Amino acid sequence: MNPVTPPVSKPSNLLVTILSFALFFIAIAASYSTYYVRADFDYLIEAECDPELENCFTRNCDADSEECPPNNLSVYKQWYIRASDFPKCADNSCKMECEQGIIDCRPIACDADAGDDCTGGEVEAS
Repeated sequence: MNPVTPPVSKPSNLLVTILSFALFFIAIAASYSTYYVRADFDYLIEAECDPELENCFTRNCDADSEECPPNNLSVYKQWYIRASDFPKCADNSCKMECEQGIIDCRPIACDADAGDDCTGGEVEAS
């Protein structure tokens, strides 16, 4: 006689479905926590810049140019700020808050050697 082997149990479709939905909801919850609760990411902010006093980025904002964003700044400076700090800004540029140290802003230097279009201040062109 042949020995009888017990049937090997396979995971049920219900278990696989439940685990799939659980993993899906864990991924959604982690993303929600990162982007909405903790605001754990940075914004790139542009503000007006005076080329007589500082090194500024430049871009073409002529009427027929598609390079210019809605803020219409052709001469500007840039900062990175934490998304969680953005509600503390009086306007979208956060210029006053960054210059007064109210929020932590990391300035981005215009670097002509890296291919940026710069003007004024301490421009170091190649």
